Amino acid sequence: MTKTPPLALLLAMLLPATGLAQTSPFLTDDLQRTLVNEISGDRSFEHLRQLTRYHRTGPGRDFWAAVEYIRSSAEDAGLEDVKVIRQAWDGRPWSCAFGEAWLLGPEPVKLADFDEVAVSIADHSRTTHVRAGLVDVGSGTTAGDYEGIEVEGRVVLAAGGPAAVMREAVWQRGALGVVSYASNRLQPFDAPDQVAWTRIPYEAKGVSGVEDGTPGTFGIMVSPRRGRWLQERLAAAGEPIEIQVDIEAEHGGPREQGMVEAWIRGREIHDQQIVLLSHIQEEKTSANDNGSGCANMLEIGRALARLVREGKIPRPRRDIRFWWVNELSSQPQYFRDHPETPGKMLIALNQDMVGARQSWGGRVQYASRLPWSLPHALDDVLESVLGTIRDGNTSYLANRGTGQPQPFLKEVRAVKGSREPFHARMVPYFDSTDHHSFTPRHIGVPGASLTNWPDQWIHSSADDLENVDPTQLERNAVVVAAVAHYFAALENDDVPALAAYMAARGRARVAGDAATAVAHLARARGEDRARAWPEAAALVRETHAREERALASLGPLDPAGRTAEIVAAARRQLQESRRAEALGLEQAYVALTGAPPPAPEPDETARAMTRTVYAPSGDATELGRSLRKIEAPSGLHPLMEFEILNFADGQRTAWEIYEAVAAEALSAGDWYYGTVTPARVQAVLDSAVKAGALEIH
Repeated sequence: MTKTPPLALLLAMLLPATGLAQTSPFLTDDLQRTLVNEISGDRSFEHLRQLTRYHRTGPGRDFWAAVEYIRSSAEDAGLEDVKVIRQAWDGRPWSCAFGEAWLLGPEPVKLADFDEVAVSIADHSRTTHVRAGLVDVGSGTTAGDYEGIEVEGRVVLAAGGPAAVMREAVWQRGALGVVSYASNRLQPFDAPDQVAWTRIPYEAKGVSGVEDGTPGTFGIMVSPRRGRWLQERLAAAGEPIEIQVDIEAEHGGPREQGMVEAWIRGREIHDQQIVLLSHIQEEKTSANDNGSGCANMLEIGRALARLVREGKIPRPRRDIRFWWVNELSSQPQYFRDHPETPGKMLIALNQDMVGARQSWGGRVQYASRLPWSLPHALDDVLESVLGTIRDGNTSYLANRGTGQPQPFLKEVRAVKGSREPFHARMVPYFDSTDHHSFTPRHIGVPGASLTNWPDQWIHSSADDLENVDPTQLERNAVVVAAVAHYFAALENDDVPALAAYMAARGRARVAGDAATAVAHLARARGEDRARAWPEAAALVRETHAREERALASLGPLDPAGRTAEIVAAARRQLQESRRAEALGLEQAYVALTGAPPPAPEPDETARAMTRTVYAPSGDATELGRSLRKIEAPSGLHPLMEFEILNFADGQRTAWEIYEAVAAEALSAGDWYYGTVTPARVQAVLDSAVKAGALEIH
């Protein structure tokens, strides 16, 4: 039996001989060169060009056309076992064949044309042929907007979203339909010429005085600037101006959704799959969101398959599984249909908005860390690889004195792309995209996403090809391909080095959180310091506990136990660090207040929470449905609600759940996750029990 080398020696073996700058222990120079030479942002952009032709709203005619394009392209890329998977879906398929709206007087002006700007016809608009007066109702979302205005038999012009205006104007007051200049931007004047992508309700449900099932009519979308122009025309006329609307649309076809699946089959291990995913459905054009992710998946698949086929990289040990999905819907349905599947998955990597021209709007390519309830080596590998590609494509002042290439040391650039730098960083866990379907406790697959933000073009007519930079497509594709390849190819002998790296990075994380705990005390004033003390102390405890769980996640990768000595040593170091950081925090409190930290004085809420343990109820299928019924208290960040449910594992008391979630929120900052209180945690737990998602032990 070979003795495991000391941790320092392992790290030395792990790091490339060329030094630390622009390098990753998980991406050798040779492999990086191979990936960069093969992966093409220009090829990805050509797929994107095709996908933007489809108004791929879920799932109508164009959605299925996009599915077929992806399926065919995945086969052409050399991926294996490519197929379309049809699934149950509780939505309504909608397709539009024709749609126009004209203002008829005093001279005709075209307001909307589906073939020109698909989002100008709100999704779920019914076939319509009307000629009627147009009246201005202001916002149009409340009863007060209609005082003294006759809308029955007319079309209303409104600043509010068409769903709310449909309720007030059409269903409750007899209007024929809606022309809306609502915006998806926080401030419409930030993008006065964007036409928002939106939808009207398929039918009425729970509308006062309206029979459930009453169908919606139509919504015409115009830009805020055009909406104000219409307001001015109506005000000058002093009476309704005639409008004509003609729409041909249908809600036909089966109520089902689809996803495309493809593989690069591993040579050895088939129950530790590397899942790459992106979502298909969005509005027409919709280049960055999320044509970019779908296109990059096709290019990553083509590149890796070709490199394997030509022997430039070995066939990976583990399967790489590609999923193009209906956003946040295909995966939960697949897991319901195949509950054994998550147990065969090692990690999931999502791409959603990965092509942004970053100089437009100051966008940054963010990568999500894992939630504290599900720590894993994925965090460290992704951050390392992302940092390598970022630093190799960022210009630094001191580099001028090294004699190395300028402005970028290891440039990744598409032929037809920009030469802009790569602004990228890891941030605490975020949701709102497809990796979030993997990380709930009842699924338990570590999942991360690359997503750019802020985005002033999302869900509007402005998210088109000019919004996307082939260079940024290529850089993100290299990051994802490198991380996927690392885990897919990981050999048993490589796991000790990974463990040593994780242990070192873990020590840096707990030190950072200890500093945050001290800062939390320092920011507090007067009596607030006594209340801040247990929160700071809990952060020190919980950050160390998270790192211990992260080390435990190596188990499936280390069947022979090669990391046992390293993990044991790392755990001892964590225990020593926990004692040292706790003492340092106590000393900081004394220095700040002149008194020792207060002894715990739990109130009745805290005492009750220490006596109650919560555990998941039922199987994974039932749990997934029950989770949707939970009502969270106001003021609680949705991701902290998510973590409350994840930490309810049948072992922790309600108070321990509170401490874990509050520590995670404190580590990120109240500007990121807000504030977590015992009362809010208890409210979520109570609601989860009522919904049948949790049970009390």
